[in-house]
Amino acid sequence: MRSGLEIQAALTTFVTKWSGFAGTEKAEAQTFLNELFACYGSDRSEVGALFEDFATSAGFMDLHWPGVLIVEMKAPSVELDKARDQRERYWHESSNAAEGVPAARWVVACNFREFEIWEPGRFPGEARARFTLEELPDRYDAFLFLQSDTIEPVFAEHRRELTTDAARHIADLYASLADRAAAPIDEIQRFTMQLVWCLFAEDLGMLDGYPLQATILELLASSQPDSARDIGYLFELLNQKGNHNRQGRYAGTRYVNGELFARPAKVLMTRPELEHLKQAAEFDWRAVDPTIFGSLMEGILGDERRERLGAHYTHEADIMKIVVPTIVRPWRERIDVTTSPAEVRALLDELITFRVLDPSCGCGNFLYVAYRELRGLEFDLKQRYARLCAEQGVPADTDLPYYPLTNIYGLDIEQVAVMVARVTLWMGHRQMVDRYGPAEPVLPLTNLSGVRAIDALQADWPEVDAIIGNPPFLGSQLLRASLGDSYLRWLGSTFGVGIKDLCVYWFRKAHDHLKPGQRAGLVGTNSISQNTARAASLDYIVDNGGVITDAVSSQRWPGDAKVHVSLVNWVKQPSEPVAQFVLDGDEVSGITSSLREGGADDWKPQALAPNRNKCFQGPIPVGKGFIVSEEEARAMLSTPDKDYSAVIRRYLVGDDIANSANQSPSRWIIDFGSMGLEQAAKYPHALTLVRERVKPQREQNNDAGFRAKWWQFGRPRGEMREAIGPLTRFIVSTATGKRFLAVFVPPEVSPSNAANVFAFDDDYSMGILLSKAHDAWAWAQSSTLKGDLRYTPTTVFATFPWPDPVSDDQRQAVASAASALYVRRSELCREHNMGLTALYNLMDEGGFTDLAALHRNLDAAVAAAYGWPASVAHDPTELVTRLTALNRDIIEGRREYHPFTA
Repeated sequence: MRSGLEIQAALTTFVTKWSGFAGTEKAEAQTFLNELFACYGSDRSEVGALFEDFATSAGFMDLHWPGVLIVEMKAPSVELDKARDQRERYWHESSNAAEGVPAARWVVACNFREFEIWEPGRFPGEARARFTLEELPDRYDAFLFLQSDTIEPVFAEHRRELTTDAARHIADLYASLADRAAAPIDEIQRFTMQLVWCLFAEDLGMLDGYPLQATILELLASSQPDSARDIGYLFELLNQKGNHNRQGRYAGTRYVNGELFARPAKVLMTRPELEHLKQAAEFDWRAVDPTIFGSLMEGILGDERRERLGAHYTHEADIMKIVVPTIVRPWRERIDVTTSPAEVRALLDELITFRVLDPSCGCGNFLYVAYRELRGLEFDLKQRYARLCAEQGVPADTDLPYYPLTNIYGLDIEQVAVMVARVTLWMGHRQMVDRYGPAEPVLPLTNLSGVRAIDALQADWPEVDAIIGNPPFLGSQLLRASLGDSYLRWLGSTFGVGIKDLCVYWFRKAHDHLKPGQRAGLVGTNSISQNTARAASLDYIVDNGGVITDAVSSQRWPGDAKVHVSLVNWVKQPSEPVAQFVLDGDEVSGITSSLREGGADDWKPQALAPNRNKCFQGPIPVGKGFIVSEEEARAMLSTPDKDYSAVIRRYLVGDDIANSANQSPSRWIIDFGSMGLEQAAKYPHALTLVRERVKPQREQNNDAGFRAKWWQFGRPRGEMREAIGPLTRFIVSTATGKRFLAVFVPPEVSPSNAANVFAFDDDYSMGILLSKAHDAWAWAQSSTLKGDLRYTPTTVFATFPWPDPVSDDQRQAVASAASALYVRRSELCREHNMGLTALYNLMDEGGFTDLAALHRNLDAAVAAAYGWPASVAHDPTELVTRLTALNRDIIEGRREYHPFTA
């Protein structure tokens, strides 16, 4: 599923192409719409959207996605108002009661220059959004239903460019103050956020008379400006209760409180810095988006000043993938079934007690979006209440309650982040008053002590009704250096799951904190659905009453880490069966802890005993000094009266397999295997190199074994060497990559740790490994690294149920198909001087049809060896389903399993 960042980039290209279009509606409307769908990573025809669909009285709809969308296209010269009558008729006739198809939820009018988006079932009198083609990348989240009809669009005007420019001015000012140490860094941080709030408050009418801007102008007019005195005095006033006879430019100031000005910052600025601040004040801060601005401020003010404005904000489209399933949709479903004023009023009273926690809140953007959506739900309930009262002749209460900002809770270990989060929420509070009506008074600022700085993993969490957020990503291999030994010991003793990616502990703690019926939605690295990290997180949730309702299995996440993430929403011990599951934007029958379609009782594949000692990770040298140049290798191999070939070996890495035309090793390595030092000394030239290049580093290693046996590989893989020792050749595969690639290698080759070794030398076994069945299983059971396959022997090969052919003919059919494929593949690589990756990329694009046919033949032969029909040979989903069932049958004793005894 595409992230907001990727959609925005695609739409930018789309706008460039179509911005000059001046043709007719009929000429290019379908191309325009197909490409618009494609920007969201979806296919118009695959989702069932039809061109030129007939409506009885209105003619043909340019596009009709039954139950979801109608699009009426006009030529660029035609104003959208001309589409009004046609649009309304289309909508009324888009339903089909006989077939159970409701009227389309969304109706779009477009003339290639402008868009109008209507939701006539809820808001018949006014468009939800209007914007130009040029504004489309900025308003991309208004069309999120094009990505999937299960995703809610966002109609807020974000004005991202304005927000980013405003943040840039504040960033430059902060950088200048910090670089010259104008004050202690914590005071500069407070000063920056106090300035930001004042700029926002002045444009929103919370500080009458623009006292900050007036002070800035007076300072710039002075020959000796003293900002510490004058701006510091303004900040002091904002912390004083009562008006104290305030006059002049301070006459419009009021008591602010909210801890923001509890410690008024006093910083002396230079004249250029005052000019920066003056330019920042000239922006329309009413239109600044708090989520984007907060994210940028967190990056600017953070201790490491992450790329300053290079810090990425989390796109609202991605935040909504958490907030909608966990908060909005469950409430919307309850609202939609109310039929009386009393029911609506009772639901409103319940809504205003609903509390939300982000236990890793950062700059508060998840909390801001949650608060905004909850105020929107409050508004919808009040509108429904008024309508039902009018329809049923019931007197309506006038003093209806509002959703309070104090129901929003956040935790973060960084004090700076908490300060930014509070300002973000205060900004949002004021904006929502304008959008949805009164709530708490905007001044004094609402007490946000529920958003606090603390280590969330070590703290007690407040009692809430829903948990959302984006916990920190920090791989298990980085935890010790970042957190220290004592913290890791505490993690181990507290959670009892070993050392995992840091986000794993948030998933466990969140689930433990939920009460039955409550929901959570968190972002984690995509490792949470894979291998040991899954066992400690999503398996734990599912095994303890959690039901995953919505998930994105993997997508890119913006920010410093540039990782692929999973977004997971779940409910704990639901009182009623979950009615809808959404995985990667599609409705499915259920979602497993592997974030794949399936039911809650799906079998988790287990290791099969006969598969043991057949597949291994390659040896790990632990020391670059083992690798030697070709000149050094040739010199030792040519030593008279000594055969160095026992220890000087060709060294095969994954890149050789993927990119070399003959898949042969490109390096040489000294490999003493399991030799003792006395035996290694019989090869003095090799041992001398290892003693000089490896031993000094090994002596500094914390592993006593590495220090003691410095001449051997750190992980020589004795069991692997024993398994392949009798073979005339063996199989080596890539460990990571876009695809699984395997080759035969001679026994003198030493495989690297970036490869996997299979102790087979026959064509039949190679055929099984190259088959679609094994490939589908590898993708289903492996972890992934930035979208690449990461083949792990313990989870893929160990659990993979091989076929047990009933006849030698079936076995021979696989062997013959594999041999033919392997020979032809090798010929093509040599003929075209290309590696396997390039070869298969071209095959996927339609080239090398004979090779593709050989793969299909092999897949059919392997399916037959399992006793399955040819129809499943190329269907990854069906293959994984059947292999999973076979694994279970073997483990539970319903099927004998002797795959390697023929």
